[in-house]
Amino acid sequence: MYKTQDTWHVLYYNNATHVVFMSCSDSNFNNSFERITFAWYQLIILFAFPVVVMCFCYSFVVAVLWISTKEHARLTQSSDQTTVAAAASNG
Repeated sequence: MYKTQDTWHVLYYNNATHVVFMSCSDSNFNNSFERITFAWYQLIILFAFPVVVMCFCYSFVVAVLWISTKEHARLTQSSDQTTVAAAASNG
């Protein structure tokens, strides 16, 4: 294991293959409070906010589809009833 500029490289190997594991440190933070605050910031900005936006957008799409399906069914039923009534009066 060796360290170069806050990055650690660990070499794992057997007879046929080898793997280099690289790990970075977060040395830019002076204390654990800053590290935890940055982790929460990343969680909210990179995960929670996009999830909320996606849920809002998908719920809007579902609502529009739900309304259009009901409207389509209503229009189809009224046109079917008109066709049946017209056929009955012609027949």
